[in-house]
Amino acid sequence: MEEKIGGELTVSFPDGFRRMTDGEMKKLNRLEDGPGIFMTDPERHIIVTVGWKKIALFASLLLSAKDIAKNAGGQIARAMKLYGCSEPAYTERIIAGARAPGFRYAYTAENVPMAAETCVLKRGRVVLYFNFYAREALKEESFSVWESILASVRP
Repeated sequence: MEEKIGGELTVSFPDGFRRMTDGEMKKLNRLEDGPGIFMTDPERHIIVTVGWKKIALFASLLLSAKDIAKNAGGQIARAMKLYGCSEPAYTERIIAGARAPGFRYAYTAENVPMAAETCVLKRGRVVLYFNFYAREALKEESFSVWESILASVRP
């Protein structure tokens, strides 16, 4: 299944993924509302979301994707503190041929240990947030799926 993101990129999801229902989306602890796609693979217990926003010209000139990722990592750690969120471990991936800094973290949801990663891609004034959530017990297989999703992102 292919989806359009941020007005200029496409991403492909493997078999088993579907759009989340409104009810499923309401259960997510989102830091910001805005445009995005919300996908789930219920069999593999994976959720992938991609959100985007256009930032002010001045901010786009001053802030790098790494700056934005570090800020997001701090916000998530604070917001998820009640869920035993670990300190973010900063990473970097390549998405659509560009560097995408990000971070991994762990938390507990309804007594289930979870693994998560967020990657930030900045394209001019548009910032895209790629978010991944999976069960810690299925982490190895789940991250393989995540990597294939990120590798599918194209202009």
